Amino acid sequence: MARRWAALLVAVGLVAAALGLAAPAQAGTRQLKVATYNIYLGADLAPLALAQTPQELVARAGIAYDQVVATDFPSRARAISRLLRNERPEVVGLQEVALWKKGPLSGPLHTTYDFLDILLRELRKAGLHYRAAAVDTTGTITLPISATERASFTNRDAILVEDGLPVTNAQSHLYAAKFSFTTPFGVTFTFPRGWSAVDVALKGKPTRVRVATTHLQPGVPPIRNAQGQELYAALAQSPYPVTALGDFNTLPTEATGPYGTFTNGGYHDAWLTTHGPWGGFTAIQDPDLRNLPSKLSARIDYVFYQPAHLSAVSAHLIGDKVRDRTPTGLWPSDHAGLVVGLRLQ
Repeated sequence: MARRWAALLVAVGLVAAALGLAAPAQAGTRQLKVATYNIYLGADLAPLALAQTPQELVARAGIAYDQVVATDFPSRARAISRLLRNERPEVVGLQEVALWKKGPLSGPLHTTYDFLDILLRELRKAGLHYRAAAVDTTGTITLPISATERASFTNRDAILVEDGLPVTNAQSHLYAAKFSFTTPFGVTFTFPRGWSAVDVALKGKPTRVRVATTHLQPGVPPIRNAQGQELYAALAQSPYPVTALGDFNTLPTEATGPYGTFTNGGYHDAWLTTHGPWGGFTAIQDPDLRNLPSKLSARIDYVFYQPAHLSAVSAHLIGDKVRDRTPTGLWPSDHAGLVVGLRLQ
């Protein structure tokens, strides 16, 4: 009788395989699929820092706002939603979730592009249902963009969680370390950065995982490094296994940067675990998003995880192929997204 049951089980397995049916997960298997995606604020703001006069600053701000319009986030959001529909991660960490407003110099500002609202709408149209479980707002800059108008940019990071996935302890924080600079004509700009985290329960399981996302300061290593150390110290307080994902603006070769802070501090790099040190380039396309071929040539976006509790079983990029572009030829972002499957030990 035992042999008959064994033969029957084998036959059922063969039929299921022939029909393309997935085998049921083994008892105790607990997996979580996460993604990180810097969705690009829509313009290169670095030239603002090079303005030598107030008039030049206005001109450069106007160019930046025109670039936001030209890089067409509604179209890019549709492309991003299609990419996420193919992957269906339970948790998505987003960076550069911009909020743009515009109005007359002396009048009220009105929202022109709310990247979070636009993306959530496109995800729903694609049949996906996420909610923003945590959002950190890192600051707003308001500048004239012409002789008659002004615009404001608010920078945010966000964690999207699939509807139905239990979430507790949503939190958002700003780093103590922040970048400031003063123009030659005496105007000072300060650019805070932040991070958000949520504790998510795996479906049907009591275990929780703390998922954090961040976007560290680019171009100023001492401030970026201090922010990475702040995040590492804050996540060390978690009673749950941790995965930290986002745009860390650090290369794998920077032992003293955030990459070293996390990997020397007990975390593993999901891409390195699953693919080795090759490939995985996530940055960076041209500011107008129209370059061909792709210019992705650096790996600065990561999913870090604690190997004592989690293991990376898959990792791959999205938004890095020519076919991923919008119908008008825009890359979905100046970054590629990274999707990682994690298994709870």
